[in-house]
Amino acid sequence: MHVHELVETAASDAPPPRYTVDDIVTAGRTVQRRRRAGWTVASAALAVTGVVVASSIGLPGTAVRPPAGQLPAAATSLAATASPLTPAPTWEFPDDPFTYVFQRFDAGKLHVQNPAVASRAYQIAALHIDGLVTHDRAVDSATAPQPSEGESSLYAYLTVYRPGAFDPRKFGGSRVTVEGHQAIERDGPSYGQNLRRALAWEYTDDAWAVAETLAKPSDVGFADLRGLVGGLRPGAPTPARVPFNVEYVPAGYRAAEIGQHAFAGLNGIAGAGDGNYGGAIFAAPALPTSGLTEPYGGPEGEDPPGSFQILVLPNAKSNQALKDGEQPPAEPKCGNGFCTAWTADGRTTIQVDSDGRLPDAEMIKILKGIELADVTDDRTWPLASTALRAG
Repeated sequence: MHVHELVETAASDAPPPRYTVDDIVTAGRTVQRRRRAGWTVASAALAVTGVVVASSIGLPGTAVRPPAGQLPAAATSLAATASPLTPAPTWEFPDDPFTYVFQRFDAGKLHVQNPAVASRAYQIAALHIDGLVTHDRAVDSATAPQPSEGESSLYAYLTVYRPGAFDPRKFGGSRVTVEGHQAIERDGPSYGQNLRRALAWEYTDDAWAVAETLAKPSDVGFADLRGLVGGLRPGAPTPARVPFNVEYVPAGYRAAEIGQHAFAGLNGIAGAGDGNYGGAIFAAPALPTSGLTEPYGGPEGEDPPGSFQILVLPNAKSNQALKDGEQPPAEPKCGNGFCTAWTADGRTTIQVDSDGRLPDAEMIKILKGIELADVTDDRTWPLASTALRAG
C-alpha cells in the first residue's frame, strides 16, 4: 500500500521548524542535530495498516576475501613494526554492501550492540560500557535514563569498514600494535569534561574498524578499547532490511546508507534505542567508498553532500505528531525543506528530508512511491539491496 493511499483528510498549515539543539553528550557539548522526526520514546510497537511485502527477494552471492597480502606502499610505514595479524575466522564480504558481517559481542566492560546502520563502505553499532549512562536513547526522550549531576555518561559506537574503505594514512594518532594488529590510538577534541577517544585497527587485510567514545577520560581508557580488537569476529552475513520499498527517486540518486530499527547514519546510532522503524539516505553523486576516516556526515551527523533522507517512525515520536483524535491529512505536508505523510490510522509517520535540496514536488513524488511493510513485524521487511532500487 502506498503512502498516498494511506492518508485521508487535508490540512493546510505548514509544519513547524525542524531544527532544535540536543545535548547528546552532556558536559557542555551541544550539537545542532536534524530533528526531522523528533526524539521521544514510544512505549510499545504500534500497528499500521499496510501490506506485507513479498519475502522472496534474492540475495546476491558472497565472495570470500582472499588471504592477507601486502599493504599498499604508502601504508607500509604503519605496518613496519606490526606483527603478523592474529589468525582469525575468515571474513566474508558479500557483493551486497547492505549486509551485516558481524554481530554483538562483549569485551570486558564494553558491549558492542548489533549493527543498526549499513552503508556501501561500513557498518555501525552502538557501544555500551558498564556503569555509564549511554546516549543511544536520545537525551531528551521522556523515559530515557538521564545522567544526574556529576554522573558519567557515554556516546560511543563501533564502525566496521569494508576492505579498502578506510584510509589509515589520514587518521592521525599514535601507531601501536594490539594483539598482532596494526592500530592507531587518538585523543581529542574535548567537550567540557568529555573527551573524544578513538582506537582504529586493521581487523583483516586492508579492512579497519574504529571504536569512538565521548566520555570522561577516566571512564574509558585505551586499555578498555583494546579489548575490542580480540572480540571483533566475523558473523554469518545477514542482509539488512528496511520497512519500506521505494518506487521513485530523482534521476542520479543512489541509496548510500540505511538504518534498520534506526535512522540512517550517526543520527540513527545516537537514537538506536528510540524505537524508530528505519530510514535511508540517497545521494547524488554517489558517496565515496574509499579514503574514509569517519562515517558519512562526520561525528556531528550532518547531511552528506547532495543527499536526501527517508525516515519511518511512530507518529508519537515525530516532530509532526498528530494529536489524539486528529485525522491525518490527505496530502503530505511540506515546509522547511522536508515533507511528511501518515498512514491512514495516523500511527506511523513517513518523512522525506532534503534540507531544501529538492523541491517539494519531488519530495511528495518520493513519498507517494513509498510502499510500507508491516512496521511492527520485521519479518515482512524487504531486503535493503532491492527495496531501495527505485524503478
